[in-house]
Amino acid sequence: IPTGEDGDFSERKFRDRYNGDLANGLGNFAARILTLAERDTNILMRTNDTNSTNIDKEITERIKKAKEFVGKKIEDFELHEALAAIWELIAFGDQYVNDKKPWEKSQSANGKSQTVFNLIVILDNVAALLAPFLPETAEKITKSIVWEGDKLTIKKSGILFPRL
Repeated sequence: IPTGEDGDFSERKFRDRYNGDLANGLGNFAARILTLAERDTNILMRTNDTNSTNIDKEITERIKKAKEFVGKKIEDFELHEALAAIWELIAFGDQYVNDKKPWEKSQSANGKSQTVFNLIVILDNVAALLAPFLPETAEKITKSIVWEGDKLTIKKSGILFPRL
């Protein structure tokens, strides 16, 4: 519902939106990525050497644009548009994981780790963007992603949004 305007609200629409956007959207994305990452013991964050695990440029650009857009929309009190942009980033992450298929045996270990690392970066940024809207959810996600020097550790939490 646009900020400051009337909207069409019903309990059924709320439940549909909750199940669709939160449980099936953000919840499934987070669970899927954290499960993949928890299984991958080779995820390292190295940025200063020639064998580095760098973030794909497309991901860096998407995140940068999302942050700028969300910040602007929050400043303008267009919160529904800020949330829509966050969900576009989640949809991009879903598409990325579906395209890269890090679960397939044909990928090298380094290729899988790179893909999973990129997905964790997306999820971590989604959590940061969601903090003003869903602070407890954002905190659960960020507590699951532990950056320790050049090592990334995943501590998977429970279900973010049980279906209604």
